[in-house]
Amino acid sequence: MKSLSYIILAVAVLLSVSCVDTIKDDTSSPSLSDAPLRFNVDVYPITRSGIDDNFQTSWTAGDAIGVYAVEFGNGLSADNCVISNARLEYNGTEWLLDGASESLWPSDSALDFYAYYPYDESYSDPLDMTFSVASDQSDPSAHNGSDLMLAKVSGVARGAEVSLMFRHVLSLVDVTYPSLASGNDDIDVFLYDMAPDVRVDLSSATVAPGQADGTDVQMYLYAENEDSYVYRAWVPSQVVDAGTPVFMYRYFDFMDRYDTDLDEDLALDGGSVAVLSSVFPSYIPVTYIKAGSFLMGTPESEDGHSSREIQHNVTISEDFYMGTYEITNSQYAEFLNATGVIDPGGDAAEVHADVEGYGDCAIFQKSEYWNVMFDSSLEKWLPVEGREEYPVSFVTWYGTKAFADWAGAELPTEAQWEYACRAGTETAWSFGDDHSVISQYAWCDENSDGGPSPVGTKLPNPWGLYDMHGNLYEWCSDWFDNDYGIEDLTSETSVTDPTGPDPGMYKVIRGGSWLNYWYYCRSGYRNVYFPNYVSDLAGFRVVFKTK
Repeated sequence: MKSLSYIILAVAVLLSVSCVDTIKDDTSSPSLSDAPLRFNVDVYPITRSGIDDNFQTSWTAGDAIGVYAVEFGNGLSADNCVISNARLEYNGTEWLLDGASESLWPSDSALDFYAYYPYDESYSDPLDMTFSVASDQSDPSAHNGSDLMLAKVSGVARGAEVSLMFRHVLSLVDVTYPSLASGNDDIDVFLYDMAPDVRVDLSSATVAPGQADGTDVQMYLYAENEDSYVYRAWVPSQVVDAGTPVFMYRYFDFMDRYDTDLDEDLALDGGSVAVLSSVFPSYIPVTYIKAGSFLMGTPESEDGHSSREIQHNVTISEDFYMGTYEITNSQYAEFLNATGVIDPGGDAAEVHADVEGYGDCAIFQKSEYWNVMFDSSLEKWLPVEGREEYPVSFVTWYGTKAFADWAGAELPTEAQWEYACRAGTETAWSFGDDHSVISQYAWCDENSDGGPSPVGTKLPNPWGLYDMHGNLYEWCSDWFDNDYGIEDLTSETSVTDPTGPDPGMYKVIRGGSWLNYWYYCRSGYRNVYFPNYVSDLAGFRVVFKTK
């Protein structure tokens, strides 16, 4: 396949032409026996401010070019070709026509040559060919095969070398993203709503807009560097209007996100590179949790067991994704900016927003030490400097629901939370019954420094979830009831996908916090807050459905 790079690369090649139905059979004339057909193939560099090693074009085995030829001055049409859509394939050392090893000039006259890449055997009219880029260019061959190039040369004397200078006619979009600590194996990047096709006229070596509706074009991960990712895709020349996004992102094959709308039009010019930079929006690393059954609550023999932790059988009937980490200040700031939440002023003011199903609610309280603040000069919310990867705190239950709604997620039910926290264990903590090692897994009273710590800095539980014990309490979706909202609860009770009682006074919080000792960080420990309560002890994580 053709590797992408756009420095001029001259390749002198011998094109072998045999007597096939795409070439007029003139070989009966002895005068042609000493007139070989030879080609020199070059590529113009794609237009950009500088050319470097990341933008070069070279041919690799399997690349194929389509060639037409007419007698000099006749004008190209479907009816007068002496060479008609011949397939010229590179085998790594030379170019061959349908596998032939020799090529002879197909006419006594000088010829005009027209060529295109990539080859398509279906083309019959060189004046009206429709070319479409691949909607999925994540594979190198599909990406390279979307690089439409055209060439034309006139008046080549019989037996002279045919010099074809190819030029790129589509736009290459090249975008760089900073690396993510968690990697990007589960991110697909798309160009959003792109016109995918053009109509090609080989006689003038030009293209015109096609007729197909816009489509999302999946990009090729061209380079994965230590500090960045580079994605690329070919698309026809077009203008992306202001007020629309350029990129769409699919996380974990189910969660779609879009970048910020453009402030002004973006012109994607044919034959040029659009060099862009961006960030992955609202990226929430998640862990896949398979459905199953477990004992919810705690045995009476467990230290700290209480009457509101009655052990019973629970089945989680559907797989789900749970946030690998607690939601951070950076992620919460992105939500505030994306939804246009207004700053009320003040360094410790309550911030309000409209929450679906609840109307205007306090969603969090600003803290110049721990969470996010509004920068009036930039007119945007920003994490407190140095606290970007700390879990967001001082957030109400309503503020967690608003975030989840925006992210296309949900707050975990209490049952989902404990199921994921236990990760198949029945011990007091997911790491066992010995609380003397809790500091290896949790930020709690014995190792915290007067507040929460960055997410993911202690050991995970057996299913790869971090900070399920300690750091911050985590809001759940359930209203609180001593018996989990289950009527006549006993140790023999079995339920499926419980969601708690009807609306009540308190919302459930789970997991313990940086201020608590081991007792409060147990897998089965339950606590409560008023839903509008804010605390430096409470944060949250979210879950996503798999369907």
